[in-house]
Amino acid sequence: MMLLTLPKVYYESYAVTIRYDEEQSLGMAVWQGKLRSEEIREAILLCGYVVERYGLTRWLADNRKMRAFSPEDQLWILQNAVPQILTGSLRRMATVVSEDVQHTESIAQIVERTGDTANLVLCDFSEQEAAVEWLLQEF
Repeated sequence: MMLLTLPKVYYESYAVTIRYDEEQSLGMAVWQGKLRSEEIREAILLCGYVVERYGLTRWLADNRKMRAFSPEDQLWILQNAVPQILTGSLRRMATVVSEDVQHTESIAQIVERTGDTANLVLCDFSEQEAAVEWLLQEF
C-alpha cells in the first residue's frame, strides 16, 4: 500500500507525525497507538497551529493505530480543539478510522456533541488513498 507523503514534516514523534503541503492546502496527522493526555493535547494543538499558520483547507487524520480517548480528553477536545477547527480555514476533513472500535466511538461522540459543522465537511474512510482522493476534489 502506498503511504501518502506530503513534502514537509512539521512535527514527528513516536506518537504522531504531522505533515503539510501548502500547494495542495493539505495537512495530515498519522497517529500511533495509545497516547498520554498531554501527548494528545500537544499534538492536537500542533495540528491546529499548522492549519492556521498555512491556511490549510483540507486535513487528513490517519487514526488507524489510535486508541480510545479518555472522557477527560474527549471533553478537552470539545472545549479546545473543536471551536478552533470550526472557526478556522478547514473545509474538508477526512478520517481514516481506527482499528480500535472504542476510539471510533469516542470520535463519533465528539462529532455528535459538536452539532452543526457549518463550513466543514467530514468523511470517514477505511483507507488513505480514498480519503486523499476525496480531499483533493474541488470544493
